[in-house]
Amino acid sequence: MKTGFKNIVQSIFSFFFIIVIIGSGHLLMITVEHFDVKFSAREYAHPGREAVWHGDTSQQTELQKMIGKSTAKGNERNRVIFQNALQSLENGNGIKFNMLPVSGFFIVCTIVAILVSLFLLVCSRFFKHNAVQTLMGILAGFFAWIVVELGLTMASRQLGVAKRFDIVNDVLIGARGEYVLLKYSWVFLVPVLLYLLFQESVRCNMFLFLRRKLRLMRGPVAAGRIDNYAPRAAFFFASSVWTFYVLLLLAFDGSIFGAESWFTYLIFFVCFSSTGYLFYRLVKQRSFGVNLRYAVGTALVFWTDIEILEKWGTLEGPWLTYRPVTVFVFIAALLLGGFLVIRETRTSGTAVPAMSKPVENRYERRESADNTGM
Repeated sequence: MKTGFKNIVQSIFSFFFIIVIIGSGHLLMITVEHFDVKFSAREYAHPGREAVWHGDTSQQTELQKMIGKSTAKGNERNRVIFQNALQSLENGNGIKFNMLPVSGFFIVCTIVAILVSLFLLVCSRFFKHNAVQTLMGILAGFFAWIVVELGLTMASRQLGVAKRFDIVNDVLIGARGEYVLLKYSWVFLVPVLLYLLFQESVRCNMFLFLRRKLRLMRGPVAAGRIDNYAPRAAFFFASSVWTFYVLLLLAFDGSIFGAESWFTYLIFFVCFSSTGYLFYRLVKQRSFGVNLRYAVGTALVFWTDIEILEKWGTLEGPWLTYRPVTVFVFIAALLLGGFLVIRETRTSGTAVPAMSKPVENRYERRESADNTGM
């Protein structure tokens, strides 16, 4: 009974810790953009490339939505700018708007994210405890995905791809073109998923299930101890976020399905109904490292419904707007979560440097036969 209760508490912690990490990704991008506008004021005084509209809805619909948001926030200046642009469209004059240029601050942030991800992966090889390796891998995957988002943002600015409107220095600009580029990245995602499906050393539960059902297994599931889970956890986190992103962007595209389409409702239903089962399976994972890795998929399935609810206008998360208090809360939650993971490893098993003689503890014996990690 004691062990069962501990597994439940451990699973709840892992689930919400991954939820905080996912929300932090959104918040970090909003924070980078917030300070980018401040630090790059001189660069943004000159317009970038002329933008081309690639939104899921028409420019009129998007402007009406932005007028409503500006009114709700009491931002009269922005409301007037959006209103004038809408009036120009309705009069048949059209509107011309540009993207922001790529700033030096954005480039520096991208390089820093690359170095942090690389640093975490390199350092992970000096630890033997699978929970510490998993934590470092998830954080490395988190920063690797931030690199992708920053890179696509810079590409959309260079190409003039706009999905939404924004206002910088009282000027109407195009924004969020990275989501358009990300949506079409499905052509790169397909070969990655095919590789994972047929690569029998991949132990992800979803691919194991598909291999069994499609009769793709040539023999027993690949087994054996994995010396470092960090690279696998990093790839698993980044590729899972990529997959769910592409799925939602394709669903929200009005020319394909649309936010109010049957397909979007089906995704919401499937994710909502499977979250409970996935959490039940999460509780069954006793090793803390396995628990953290399994929580990634469980949290992302749940987060998909949060994204859909935001698209429907049912809720608005605090991670979508820069507020110092919100940033502090998320950072404090991540630090506390990381501390608790490390503290748990000290009480349940020692984090031994990888260069030392391997010490087989009860976690490693379980991991040798475990098929839940990638």
